[in-house]
Amino acid sequence: MRISLTLVLGLLVAGLLGSPAAGEHGGIHPTFRTESTYFHCNGPSRIYNLNWFAAVGGESAFIPWDTTPPAQSVTDGGGCGGVDVGWTTNDPWDMVFAGTFSGNLRDMTVRLHEVLVDNVRESSTQLVRIYAEVDGVPIFPPGDSATTYEGRAFSVAPQTANSDATALYEFTITNLGYAEEVLDEEGNVVDVLTDGAVTENGDGQRERSIRLLVGIDSFLGEDPPTGTTLWAWDTTEVPSGITFNTASPAAATVAADLP
Repeated sequence: MRISLTLVLGLLVAGLLGSPAAGEHGGIHPTFRTESTYFHCNGPSRIYNLNWFAAVGGESAFIPWDTTPPAQSVTDGGGCGGVDVGWTTNDPWDMVFAGTFSGNLRDMTVRLHEVLVDNVRESSTQLVRIYAEVDGVPIFPPGDSATTYEGRAFSVAPQTANSDATALYEFTITNLGYAEEVLDEEGNVVDVLTDGAVTENGDGQRERSIRLLVGIDSFLGEDPPTGTTLWAWDTTEVPSGITFNTASPAAATVAADLP
């Protein structure tokens, strides 16, 4: 029986278009958009702690973020901040941040600026404690830290800036979402395995609520810890904030449990 060359070519083309090499497989095809956000002042006072005590869980009890960079410098009257007094009985959390991100979420890089004033750090690293939730789900297991508090503790090497007047704390929370291509023997993508906050095709549009608590115990090497830690944000000199799905994770990373 004769088979025309046209029919053979047609069958081959149809087979190629329907093969895994063309990406026609089940499941979602997630991507990760990068978004940089900045912390902003919130509440009647420029001192976050005063707003927190006055709010009793209200809106000014947390520090919000959005994609608008700070517009004013300190000399122009911009900025606000918080304070942590390093007593052994102090609350473990210095600040509470809360906001949203829309789309697939893989990681988030946090940038926090400390005002050094006359403090002298005895170590090149600092122990930082964090607790976080994604859509109300804790991403660090209870008690998994160097202290008795919930959350996680890890070391960050602060980098001085602004003529040594401030120090940048930068760290990346990884493992918020997971996506890995499955290849066949020829290297074709036959599936994509996903977990956590990766649930949509492309960048996605689902809005995810995020809450982040951060704290340190003043300067290491002091027993008991003493001194005052000052944090600042919402100025051009100290643009503290969060970058979601960064292309370049920070030197300090901490892995979350998938939400």
